[in-house]
Amino acid sequence: MDSIVEAFRALPIAAVSDALDRLGIAGTCLGIKPLVFGWKMVGRAFTVEYRPCGIEKGTVGDFIDDVPEGGVVVLDNAGRLDCTVWGDILTLTAHRRGLAGTVVWGVCRDVRKSRELNYPIFSCGHFMRTGKDRVEVSHINEPITVSEVQVRPGDLVIGEDDGVLVVPRERETEVLRVAQQIEAAESQILDAVRDGMRLVDARARFQYHTLQRRE
Repeated sequence: MDSIVEAFRALPIAAVSDALDRLGIAGTCLGIKPLVFGWKMVGRAFTVEYRPCGIEKGTVGDFIDDVPEGGVVVLDNAGRLDCTVWGDILTLTAHRRGLAGTVVWGVCRDVRKSRELNYPIFSCGHFMRTGKDRVEVSHINEPITVSEVQVRPGDLVIGEDDGVLVVPRERETEVLRVAQQIEAAESQILDAVRDGMRLVDARARFQYHTLQRRE
């Protein structure tokens, strides 16, 4: 079991986002949304990059059997909205293999299957048109880009109702420590308010306005 993954699973994504802000790390992926609210996805990135097809047509998805259990498939389709790089066959295979979820910088399709299987997918949206003969895999398990955020193999990827963020592997222990501190402070604020303290006083006592301020 990956203890870092489990520790991040216990935290709300907002606390991790605030920790990234405090540490000056760009990791929040604008424009990526869950297909279904209520999903929690935490795992290490398995990255795939796509490019437009040339004269010779390439493949769009023969990587799935190489993704380790618990991994998050992260697909860089350059944010394209006109063709998909993830559908029901990949969803079924990923679910069967015990993957944590999928992030698409672009669109997916066959969304009913992901809902039936409760398999987390986060993307820019959904559209039915296939990517076959339109795009092809260019790189696997190399650094890619998702919404102007670099994602490298093994980086930590977190998805919740609020969206998706990426924690660089070499900074994950530091981010975890800060996120835990932030979550503890916000929990103290909530407890104080429940006990009758004015919000302005509770926020001042536990330094709410500086929790995400860059160190």
